[in-house]
Amino acid sequence: MTAEQRRRNLPGAIIKWYDIKRESKVACVVCEHGSSRLTAEALEEGMCVERLKLERLDMPVMSKLLDGKAAGTALQKGIRDGYDIIIAVDIIEYAHNPATVLKHIHNLLKPDGRFLLAADNRLGIRYFCGDQDAFSGKIYDSVENYVHLYPQEREEMKGRAYAKAELMEFLEEAGFRQRRVFSVFPRISNPQLLLAEDYMPNESLDIRIFPEYNNPDTVFLFEEELYPSLLANGLLHGMANGFFIECVPEGSLSPVNQVTLSGERGVENAMATILHRDGFVEKRALYQPGKMKLQQLSDNNEYLSSCGVRMIPAELREAAFVMPYVTGIPANDYFRELLKHDKAAFLKQMDNFRDILLHSSEPVAAHEVNWEQFEPGWEKRRKDDPNRDKWKKIAFGSREEREELGVILKRGYLDLVSLNCFYYENEFIFYDQELFLENVPMKAILVRTIEFIYKFNDQLDAILPREELFERYGLLKHMELFQKFISRFLNILRDDDGLSDYFKEGRRESGIVMENRRRMNYSEEEYPMIFKDIFHHTKGRRLYLFGSGRYAKRFREKYDGVYPVSGYLDNDERRWGMEIDGLPVLAPVALKEMNPAEYKVMICIRNYMPVVKQLKKEGISNFSVYDPNTFYRDSGSSVQEQGNDNGQNREQASPVQVPGSKKYNIGYVAGVFDLFHIGHLNLLRRAKEQCNYLIVGVVTDEGVIRHKKSTPRIPFAERIAIVRACRYVDEAVEIPVEKGDTDEAYRRYHFDAQFSGSDYENEPKWQAKRDFLRRHGSDLIFFPYTEGISTTQLKDMEKHEESQG
Repeated sequence: MTAEQRRRNLPGAIIKWYDIKRESKVACVVCEHGSSRLTAEALEEGMCVERLKLERLDMPVMSKLLDGKAAGTALQKGIRDGYDIIIAVDIIEYAHNPATVLKHIHNLLKPDGRFLLAADNRLGIRYFCGDQDAFSGKIYDSVENYVHLYPQEREEMKGRAYAKAELMEFLEEAGFRQRRVFSVFPRISNPQLLLAEDYMPNESLDIRIFPEYNNPDTVFLFEEELYPSLLANGLLHGMANGFFIECVPEGSLSPVNQVTLSGERGVENAMATILHRDGFVEKRALYQPGKMKLQQLSDNNEYLSSCGVRMIPAELREAAFVMPYVTGIPANDYFRELLKHDKAAFLKQMDNFRDILLHSSEPVAAHEVNWEQFEPGWEKRRKDDPNRDKWKKIAFGSREEREELGVILKRGYLDLVSLNCFYYENEFIFYDQELFLENVPMKAILVRTIEFIYKFNDQLDAILPREELFERYGLLKHMELFQKFISRFLNILRDDDGLSDYFKEGRRESGIVMENRRRMNYSEEEYPMIFKDIFHHTKGRRLYLFGSGRYAKRFREKYDGVYPVSGYLDNDERRWGMEIDGLPVLAPVALKEMNPAEYKVMICIRNYMPVVKQLKKEGISNFSVYDPNTFYRDSGSSVQEQGNDNGQNREQASPVQVPGSKKYNIGYVAGVFDLFHIGHLNLLRRAKEQCNYLIVGVVTDEGVIRHKKSTPRIPFAERIAIVRACRYVDEAVEIPVEKGDTDEAYRRYHFDAQFSGSDYENEPKWQAKRDFLRRHGSDLIFFPYTEGISTTQLKDMEKHEESQG
C-alpha cells in the first residue's frame, strides 16, 4: 500500500470501529470538501453504502428534494424505505443550514434508525494552543466564533466549525433527542482516542495521544501537558478537538466508554481497542488483512505467560481479542506517584520491573548472534564502516564490556513497558503485546519504560534525574544502540516511513513551540536580536559569556575562532577572580565600568530568563541568548572565517522572476562531497545554471558515519572549504546531524528548488521529499547522474591500489 493510500485511509478510522451489521441499510453523506468521501470509501470496503450529497440535503424545503431531477435515486429510495444508519463525518461544517440538513437526515431514517455525526470543535484545545483555524487559515478565529472576519473573508470561507452546545442545539431542533457524545483526539481526520463524555479514563492521556495540527509552526503550547488539568477541572470534553455523536432510539445507546485507534499503522496493523461499560475490553482489526494480527496477540500472550510474565487473560472470540477490564493502577502513573512520595520504594519497584524484563524471553548465547547484522540499520553499512566488528568485540570482550551491553533476549517485546501494564494486586500485569523483534538487548526495553515514566514530567528529574536512573542500570554507554532498537520497533509497528511526510506536516516540533513561546515574551524588535540574530553587534567588540558551564563550552568550541571570548560573567561570587580555560570570571557589575559600545554579552545558560531581567534592569541592552540546539544560519565560523556574505546575497536576491533571470531564485544541494570529483562539479554547475543563489549543505563527519555507515576520507572542515571555494557555490553550510532532512532544510532556507543526482529519483523516500516541497511551493529537481565516477568507486580504486602496492 502506498503512502497516499494510507493517508486516504486515516479518516475512515472514526467509523470503522463502530459495530454496523452487514445487512443494515447504510447511507453516508458526502460533499466535495473535507474527508467525507474518504469516510464513505472506508465504509464501502465491507458493505453496501449509498452516498447522499450534502447539497441536496442543504435545501430549506424538503419538497424540493423530490421535484423531478433534483433528487437522486438513492435519496428517493431512502425517503420511501428509510435507512438503518446514516453517517455524516466532516459534513456539518460545510452546510449552509446545519439544522435543516439534520432535519432531513432525521426524516430519512427508519423509526429505529441510528445517526452518527463526527465534527470538528471550534473550541478545541488545539486552537487554544495556537493552531490555525481549518477554514479561515488564521489563529483564534474559531475560538472567537469568527466575529472578527470581514464580510469578504466570510464569503471566501468554504465552511466553519461549531462548538458542542451549538451542535447539541442543531440536533435537538432536528428531533435527535437521545444522544451519546464521544470526545475525539487529536482530530477527526486521524482519530487516536474517543472518550465518552460520561466516562473518566483510568490512565494519563499525555502519552497516548500524538497531537496534530493544521499548521504546527504556529503552536506555542504542549497540548498533551494540558490534558490532566483539563480533565481534573471538567474541561476536557468541552475542549475536545472533535466530537463523535451517536443519535439512537430510546434505550439503545452504545455500551462503549473508550476507543483507542491506530488507523495510521496501515491496513495490516490498524486496530481498535474498545473498552465496554460492562467490564471487558476487545481489540478488533479495522481492516480484513489485520485479523491475523489478533492470532499473533494471542500467541504472544501465551509465550510471555510461559516465561512467567503475568498477562491479562484473553481469548479470541470471532473477530476480536477479548480480555477482562482490569481496575488496577496504570503502571506509568504508579511509578510517577511512587517516585514523588518514596524514592527508595520507586527504585525497588524499578528493580522488580527490570527483573521481569530479564525473564520475558530466553537469553541468546553470544555465539548464536550474527553480530555484523545485530545493530539496526546494518544493511546500509559500507565496506569501510569502522564499527563493523564493534559489537562482536564487545560480546566476546571483558566481563565489564558484556555487562554494559547486557542480556540479549531471543524475543524482545519492546512494548513490554509501563505504558502497557497495570499495577494490580501488588503485581505488574501486562497486555497489548503485538510484536517482538529477535535478538534485542533487554536494556532497550528498560530505556523505553524510563522514557515513558519521565515523559512530560520534568519535575521528576528534580527528585531523581533520569540520567542517574540510566546510570544505575548501565544504560548510558550504549544508549544510541538501544534507541536504534526502539526506533526500529516503532517503525515496524507504526510503519512510520510510509507516513513520515504526513507526520512532519501535522505534528509540531518542540523547538518551534519553545521559539513561539519566547517570541510572545518580547517585542517584535527585541526578539530577533536576542534569539535569532545573536551575532549582531559582536564583530570587533569584546565578547563576554554569561555562564561558564556546558553551554559556554559548546559556544567556544564552535565560535571561538570567529568571535574570541574575553571572559566569563557569573552571579556566583565564589567564582569571581577565578580563571577558566585561561579566561577571567567577572562579576556582572564589572560591565558598568565598560563602554557599552565596546562589548557584547552572550547568555550561555539554560534558565536564561532571570539573567535577561537582570541585564535589562542594569540598563545593558547589547546581549543575546545562545542555544546549543539551534542552528544559526548566518553565523557559522566556516562562513565568516572566509569572509562570506553570511547569506546577505540570498536575502537580496529578488524573489520575483524577471525577464532574463534564472528559473529559480534560491537553490539548495545537500551532499557529503567526499573526494570531490567531476560528478560533484557537474551537479553544482547544473544547479547554479538554474538558480540565482545556490546554498550547499555539507554532511558532517558524524552524520556520514551515523547515516551512511561509512567514514569520509576528507574531514568535514576540508570538505566544506572545498565546496565553498567552488565558483558555482554562493553559500556552504553545515547540515545538522539531528535535523538534516529536506523538510528541516526547507524551513531553514526557504529555497525554491532542491537539486539532486538522478540516482535517487525512483526511491520512495525521495519521492516523498518532492511531494513535501511541492506542497510548499518548492520543487525537487533531479539531474542526470555522471556515469563512470562516484566517491564509492574512488574509494574502491584506492583500496585496490593499496592492495596491489
